[in-house]
Amino acid sequence: MLVFLTILVMLYHFGLGFYYARGIEPSPAFEFLYTAGLLCSIIWWLKDDSRKYRVTPVYCLGFLILIAWMIVIPYHFFKTRGVRGLITIFALIGIFLVAQFIAAFTYMLFSAQLL
Repeated sequence: MLVFLTILVMLYHFGLGFYYARGIEPSPAFEFLYTAGLLCSIIWWLKDDSRKYRVTPVYCLGFLILIAWMIVIPYHFFKTRGVRGLITIFALIGIFLVAQFIAAFTYMLFSAQLL
């Protein structure tokens, strides 16, 4: 699921860079698909992870992730993996930072009319 999540985030930020370079507002469908895909992939990943590490999952994981994801995700990885969970957390932070650089690079590339 981390690979799917990475691909989803990278494609979304590439699309954002392209949209903003052309001066176009991203379509609602584009935003909805990203939000739904991100939410579903995180939930799917956490449920699979809960089964793998034999942790009792929360009753309504979707709502909890939607509201308190900044607390739930690090807590889950620290609870299931201990200190090694920090590696996963830093990997997620790195994915989003790299995606921001991709968006900025795409914006510069397409706004300069090089392509």
